[in-house]
Amino acid sequence: MANRLEKKVAVEPATPDYFKLPFEVHYSEAIPLTNYEFKTDIDLKSFKDVKAVHMEQGNCWGASFSCLNNNGPELYCCLTNGHGEVKPPWLQFEGEANFDFNYGCDYAVVIERNQIKFNELTEEQKDEESEEYLNMDNMDYCCSYAFHGYVIGEATPEFIILDSKGSRLKIDLDGYELDEEGKRIESRRIINTDDLDDDKYQDYETSEIYDAKFEWVNAVLKQDFKKDIKLSLSFYSE
Repeated sequence: MANRLEKKVAVEPATPDYFKLPFEVHYSEAIPLTNYEFKTDIDLKSFKDVKAVHMEQGNCWGASFSCLNNNGPELYCCLTNGHGEVKPPWLQFEGEANFDFNYGCDYAVVIERNQIKFNELTEEQKDEESEEYLNMDNMDYCCSYAFHGYVIGEATPEFIILDSKGSRLKIDLDGYELDEEGKRIESRRIINTDDLDDDKYQDYETSEIYDAKFEWVNAVLKQDFKKDIKLSLSFYSE
């Protein structure tokens, strides 16, 4: 009988380990955006048949990214705004509210000693009377992949969604929960960012814009020009 009269002790649910769960990163400010696409006006048999690359730059607003494989350092990186120039490989683009490209130019594609370079057009390549003239308007986009570089290095996330596949808890970069209007709830600090161990979470991958372009060119070669896989993007490319 005594056991029946004992009060049941309420068991508090364990706090989720947000450093092991998927999360999202949301930006409201403008993020610079850079696109590259290869162009040519002849049938492609090898990479040397690619004649030019078109580059466009602009901005996007309301961009969001997700990390599905969060091992801890990834969330720490976003909380501390510690990523490189462009979004790292472990962040996946999810969407944007708006974008605008306001600048574009073309570069000639040159191969020198197995190094691919994007060079500014010479006067001869711009001259319609020259044998070296590159008629950009007469070229079509080619190759399997285009380059989309979200330059987040100077931007600061507006908020992060923890447990994005479950409870979807919205926090600011100091770890405080945000209400429906985006205001901080001072009594609800979900992650105490002041106590995070830098050494524990320092092992995350960042990406500079050259690294991202290098990987893009390498992916194009693997997909479209397997015989040219010895080529690579030069560090001295535009």
